[in-house]
Amino acid sequence: MDFKKQITLAVKAGAPIVQIISHDTLRIRATINSIADTLSLETFIWDSCKGLRKGISQQELMEDVDTPSEVLEWVIGDNQDDLPTPVNCILLLEDFHPHIGTFDHKNISRLRSFAVAVAGRRIDKVTIIMSQPVFDLPTELVKDTQVFEMPLPNLSELKKLAEQAKQKFELDERDCSFSTEFLNSALGLSTSEAQLAFAKIACEKERLNELDISSIVREKEQVIRKQGHLEYFHPSATLDDIGGLDSLKKWLKRRKLAFGESAKEFGLEEPRGLLLLGLPGTGKSLAAKAIANAWQLPLLRLDIGKIFGGIVGQSESNMREALQLAETLSPSILWIDEIEKGLSGIQSSGSSDGGTTARVLGSFLTWMQEKKKPVFVVATANNIAQLPPELLRKGRVDEIFFVDLPTEQEREDILNVHLKKRSREDNLSAVEIKEVAQLTLGFTGAELEEVIKEALFMAFDDGIDINFEHIKSAIAVTTPISMTMHELIDKTRSWVKGRAVRASSQKPEVITDKLKSMTRLKSEIENPFE
Repeated sequence: MDFKKQITLAVKAGAPIVQIISHDTLRIRATINSIADTLSLETFIWDSCKGLRKGISQQELMEDVDTPSEVLEWVIGDNQDDLPTPVNCILLLEDFHPHIGTFDHKNISRLRSFAVAVAGRRIDKVTIIMSQPVFDLPTELVKDTQVFEMPLPNLSELKKLAEQAKQKFELDERDCSFSTEFLNSALGLSTSEAQLAFAKIACEKERLNELDISSIVREKEQVIRKQGHLEYFHPSATLDDIGGLDSLKKWLKRRKLAFGESAKEFGLEEPRGLLLLGLPGTGKSLAAKAIANAWQLPLLRLDIGKIFGGIVGQSESNMREALQLAETLSPSILWIDEIEKGLSGIQSSGSSDGGTTARVLGSFLTWMQEKKKPVFVVATANNIAQLPPELLRKGRVDEIFFVDLPTEQEREDILNVHLKKRSREDNLSAVEIKEVAQLTLGFTGAELEEVIKEALFMAFDDGIDINFEHIKSAIAVTTPISMTMHELIDKTRSWVKGRAVRASSQKPEVITDKLKSMTRLKSEIENPFE
């Protein structure tokens, strides 16, 4: 049931108080006007600046009803003036929530008296609608109030706003084309934000068409930045920038086509997401960025650390707002980097934070399971032991991939990618690249990149271009993370058997032989307690 039908049903059924959460004042007014016309009801509107007026479109000022208490006394029938008690009407109270706060007991009591009068049929066919940008409702009114959140403008509403900008700035018909792609780019903007975006484009470029999608996206970034829970990325990385991980790439290429209409007609479901597990520096975050570029979808990064707030219920509300925004911008990719750190402490959540972490995780997992909009989740994790088991269950994501240390062939691919990125692909022969790959057993992709960077510094210091000797010297001064975390690597490789799919089809290399050749401290060899 759409938003307007929900409000209409509530008013028709005799709901005493309705609260609408939205910033879109004009759309709320238009919706209430339409509902009042449908149900043959009068409309009244009140705000703290102008007081009470009759009618929402053609407003007629009503004297002696200015303060919050006066408008409530009027609607209940307790006013001392000669104004008749309203019947068969909707009273819209705009931004009334500051007047029913903790210390406004009388106004809360008046609203409760109104609800009781409606329930007892002393007041009939009168509904109070409170519109406000944020949810704020005293406990005393919870049971008597129907709360609705107005969705952001859909495609048809955005088209009306674009038409409005076209007429306002007298744009030529040939310079305007409101295609689905153009309107889709504005999804996620409120009425006022979309109006401003279209107006700015019309003023600057004297047109409104698909050429202006990038300008609308910049306006959308402002919205995301103001919310603070999501970050908009413009990834430049492609799947070709990732060395190895052939199994993951094949899986992604198959899923890319599933967002089209032909896939729906074939009976395919839209991809839900994937979880990438592995050591830091193995290319998990790079893969998330490359997916967005390959699929040409907006990439939104969710920082779970920013979700948690100090006020009771704020964290859960922040999570819902972030997920709602991601859905509004769909189809999109929601990237959650190092998800295990954001959800650390889940096991002790009940005693350490009042269960906030557990509730936030519950909200997120429920959304992942039940979401209807095409939001593809890419979650990355370094430490499998810290992941809640609920996240690993099938159905939350389409697949769980394990990103292992790159094999020799994959290290060759990674080295070629980074040399080509720096226009040095001809500085080393294929034989030298292969030898470098053999020397870097146990190196991650990020560490291979650092080797190239360090070799460039050495070459610049020598006053010559980079060569094979510079890279060998850089390898000699680099200690890979696999040398200090080999126990974790072995445990992780054992854990993923039967639980996750390897991102690479190549057999993983054993690094224990290299460990034996490393110089070890005496304290690592001798244990005085054994």
